[in-house]
Amino acid sequence: MTTEQPSDRRTKVQLLVALGLLTVINAMAASGGTLLAAVLPLIKAEFGFSDSQLGLLTGYGSVLSMALLALPISHWAARYGTSQVLALCMLVCGLANALTAGCSSLWQLIGVRLVAGTGPAAAWPLGQALVSELYPPQRRAGAMATYTAGDFLGSTVPLVVGGWIAVNHGWRAAFMIFAGAIIVSALLQRWLIPDRPTEAATTDDEKPAAGLHWADGLRALWRVRSFVHIMLGFCWASFAVSGLAKWMPSFYNRQFGLAPDEAAAFFGGAYAGGALLGLLLGGILGNKLGSGRQDRLLTFCMITYLLTFPCILGVLFAPNLQVAFAAHVMATVFGAMPNGPVLSMLHTAVPRSLRVLGASVFLLALTLLGDGGGPLLIGLFSDLLQPSLGHESLKYAMLIVKLFGVMLFVHLTLAWRGARRTLSHPPIQELIPGDAR
Repeated sequence: MTTEQPSDRRTKVQLLVALGLLTVINAMAASGGTLLAAVLPLIKAEFGFSDSQLGLLTGYGSVLSMALLALPISHWAARYGTSQVLALCMLVCGLANALTAGCSSLWQLIGVRLVAGTGPAAAWPLGQALVSELYPPQRRAGAMATYTAGDFLGSTVPLVVGGWIAVNHGWRAAFMIFAGAIIVSALLQRWLIPDRPTEAATTDDEKPAAGLHWADGLRALWRVRSFVHIMLGFCWASFAVSGLAKWMPSFYNRQFGLAPDEAAAFFGGAYAGGALLGLLLGGILGNKLGSGRQDRLLTFCMITYLLTFPCILGVLFAPNLQVAFAAHVMATVFGAMPNGPVLSMLHTAVPRSLRVLGASVFLLALTLLGDGGGPLLIGLFSDLLQPSLGHESLKYAMLIVKLFGVMLFVHLTLAWRGARRTLSHPPIQELIPGDAR
């Protein structure tokens, strides 16, 4: 019978604190974009922007920097330390959110939102890398699931809290308060989380390959066809998901006459409940169905995403708020279920030395297609349809962009066919000599 030593208990507590703090960092990185979506009706009322301008602001005007910085940040992290670069990027993000409160024109807003993109550009790849370094392989799945929950916290809490602050104290005050929270979390993260991986998390067969140039890494990633097709498939899904998420508070405001804070809280409640349930179910079912079989996981992802289509139709054409809420919860449940299996497949497809680069490439693709293109296209379609459909134009614009998600099935089917042929990934050692999975 073994007795747990005090040092072991301290180590476990330290790991839990680090994981909790990284989850908060992940949530804070997403909070600025979510808050912008919550206060969009107030900004439209103050400045008189068109839907196309608002789509540009919430799309490429906010996230283009994420795409441009994804690869440089992975390089800087390898050179200066993962935790140090992440903390610095989050500090810049916090300052940019504070500057958002002082903007008085569209181009000023776009400028500071692009600077704020340094936070999420770092949190996605570097946060995942830190979690992988802190936790050994046998405990990493649960840790990654917890970290991923930060994405959904960052996409819901600012809607409810930020929406209430914006209505009662102004949207500028909301940005100032969240900016302070981002800066505090960044300072805590730098203080409490080291740059070097813990001894427990780094095993002999996980040592990274030294001296790998990023261009060689990109070529190696391109040769892993399963990685490429899974990434592209979920980029198309993100095109629809991100576009709808940025415009959904405005949809509730226009379609059902809810005040901006009520619309944000309504959407946030549906999103939070559905996302957390979907993450839990997706992790459990994905583990049971997968068992190392990528073809089964791909089938699972396609089925769950397919079920989001009738649910979104139920939201957009709901006769009342009660029906819209129920349909929205179900759409979010099915939409969140593939998240765990997708990250699992992507991290399994590449060796440790390519995980930060792979996550950065995935972030770049998600940004260029989903976060940037989805909101912008909805705004453009809404303006084009407005003369003939009036306030209904936003609803049909959202429906059109949702249909772009059909491309997910094309890429995942190609990945599924490859998985069925081989039932395993090509040996990565052939691509990067000396590197271990």
